[in-house]
Amino acid sequence: MSESMGEVDGKADVGKRIVAVIIDAISVGLLSMVLGAALGWVLAFALSSAAALYLFGWRMGETGTTPGKKIMGLKIVDASTGELLGNQRGLQRAGLIWVLGLAGSFPFIGILFSLLALGDIIVALIDDRGQRYTDKIVGSIVANA
Repeated sequence: MSESMGEVDGKADVGKRIVAVIIDAISVGLLSMVLGAALGWVLAFALSSAAALYLFGWRMGETGTTPGKKIMGLKIVDASTGELLGNQRGLQRAGLIWVLGLAGSFPFIGILFSLLALGDIIVALIDDRGQRYTDKIVGSIVANA
């Protein structure tokens, strides 16, 4: 990974990022449906949430990838050094995104959180480095692998 003035170069391709998110969403959605049919929806929600935080937080912090990002040739790294985030920062990033998405499902305040989540995505599309607000908070960036 090349570096310039202490920052990681190489904004990841938006199309690849979108496909990666779709792959990740489908994988968690399928897991939720299978668990829901077998165990009931409350337990399925708990297990799916734990699996998502593991895959998109803990594991992503260790490897820089989620299943979708690995397939699409992307990785999430520290925006300044290009190094992997590590488990704690990976979980922070995933947790922020998860809370925004989950809070969007509640009545009344859900509209506010849904708008915040949408804003987070829009910022990534228009930001010079392709960073979401959640990336800026954690200090991460999605880059080409």
